[in-house]
Amino acid sequence: MAPESDDTRVVGVVARFAVRAEHVDAFRDEVQRTMIEPTRHEPGCLRYELWQDLAEPTRFAMVEEWESEEALATHLAQPSLQEAVAALRPMAAEPIAMQRFRQLRGGR
Repeated sequence: MAPESDDTRVVGVVARFAVRAEHVDAFRDEVQRTMIEPTRHEPGCLRYELWQDLAEPTRFAMVEEWESEEALATHLAQPSLQEAVAALRPMAAEPIAMQRFRQLRGGR
């Protein structure tokens, strides 16, 4: 069996958002409508969920899993995603912070 190359392993993403308090509800609604629903139908999307910090409700994390780097790159290039991010920018208290992860064998 051939070893998996890095571009065929599951890719995880955590995108962190800090939102101004007066925009928390609007942020959640906008993310649900413009990002979560459309993205879950994209090829290669395994997981796409918004989490809210229990201690600091103005902080959110988008937790994502993609079949491959290629699937993630296709997602990030979507004009609809760029438009959604631009619409969220005025609600932000800080710039979006995004980290990519690779799944290790033997986890769980």
